Amino acid sequence: MNQKEGQSVSLQKFHRKSAQSTSDDSQMILPELKGRCLKSAATNLHNNKSLQTPLKYYINEGLQQRKRSENHSEYTLIETYLEALQRCAQEEKKKKQIQTLQVNSFPILPGQVIRERIKKYAEIQQREVTKYFVRKEQPAKKPHSTTLSMISQKSIVNQGSKIESISISMSCGSKLKHKVSSKKWAIFKRNKGETKFQKIYAFQDQYKSEVASITKVMTCYTTLKFLEEKRIDMEAIKIKIPGHAECIDGTSAFLNAGGIMNIKQLLFAMMLPSGNDAALVLSYAIAFLKTCDNIQRYCNGHFIDCELEIEKNKFQLRNQFLQMMNTHAENLKMDKTNYNSVHGLNDALNVSCALDIFKLVEDCIKIKDFMEIVNTRCFKTYSMTEEGKQGTYYKWKNTNKLLKKEGWQGIKTGITSNAGPCFSGYYKTDDFDAIVIVLQSSNMLQRFKDAEILIKLL
Repeated sequence: MNQKEGQSVSLQKFHRKSAQSTSDDSQMILPELKGRCLKSAATNLHNNKSLQTPLKYYINEGLQQRKRSENHSEYTLIETYLEALQRCAQEEKKKKQIQTLQVNSFPILPGQVIRERIKKYAEIQQREVTKYFVRKEQPAKKPHSTTLSMISQKSIVNQGSKIESISISMSCGSKLKHKVSSKKWAIFKRNKGETKFQKIYAFQDQYKSEVASITKVMTCYTTLKFLEEKRIDMEAIKIKIPGHAECIDGTSAFLNAGGIMNIKQLLFAMMLPSGNDAALVLSYAIAFLKTCDNIQRYCNGHFIDCELEIEKNKFQLRNQFLQMMNTHAENLKMDKTNYNSVHGLNDALNVSCALDIFKLVEDCIKIKDFMEIVNTRCFKTYSMTEEGKQGTYYKWKNTNKLLKKEGWQGIKTGITSNAGPCFSGYYKTDDFDAIVIVLQSSNMLQRFKDAEILIKLL
């Protein structure tokens, strides 16, 4: 084969349409190009002979032909065999991508159809939410022959300081107009002139479960009892906030590291916004003071530096404070309670029940400082610096939404993924006062509604 024949054959192989063409893949000669050498592409084209019409679209002879666009021609400018192979491969790749998009893409719908489908989907979702949160009223079940009457259920058998626990099923509460969403609850009442509370209604009040931030009630109770035992003023002991307090999970009072605060401020930070950081700092400080030989030193102006004096023995101090909490639980005869946390984050070993929480709350309402803290809706304060100047400004709001309503005097709320929404409240009128415990409610707002429903039974 001479030079001209080789050149014409190679040019015929490159004679194809651009990527916009709809020619079949069979017309492409990609396999034949692999076996050919590149000599024909390197042929000297500077001779004076005029080329055929298809050649000028393939051979790069000058700038004028380089400016030619595929939009104005059905041919593509190609210089070498290698470039031809690359272009053929790119075309096949584009065709595969287009076919994939056509298979996986959604159909193009008009705007009206899309709006109707979105509206229908929203209605379905709304029905699901209503079905989950608003439970339908079920007809009251007929009481069994062994069920106590309403009169006998209200009567409580007192044995010294013990109160016989009587769990009452939901079928007995015929006066309930709305079903209580809580899985475990109890309500106790004390009429004017009486000294002891009586259990009126209860449901699974002795079943153990996690109680979330209601654990902080015992943390506060243990702190106040220690200060009372040592005859220390709440504002006398000052503590420097450590850096690790900012890293704790869950609800927080957002204490800034390095600020100096007294125990009273930390109690408000723990009980109002349910600050886990404040509970951690308090537990370390109280356990440190219990093991300290010279407490009077810290009552005369010296502050407790948690990072220097506590960080080395923080695990021992934690266990020391938990032991103090469990000791108080034993003294209050909270038989089904075990504390393994000072703040109430998820912990399978940190458990209690509605009846035991009532025993704790019953003793807490006798402490004046405790009631002052839990009955406060908003507390504002400043931390101090080491130089004695004002530091960070804090404003904490109480998580107990029932404080806005008449008769309610707070105690504590709680919520975790394991415990669910919980609430323990104290209600007082001129004729009686009551303690309500609701555990594992359906949602955060429903726990307050459950407490109000139970109060209306009295």
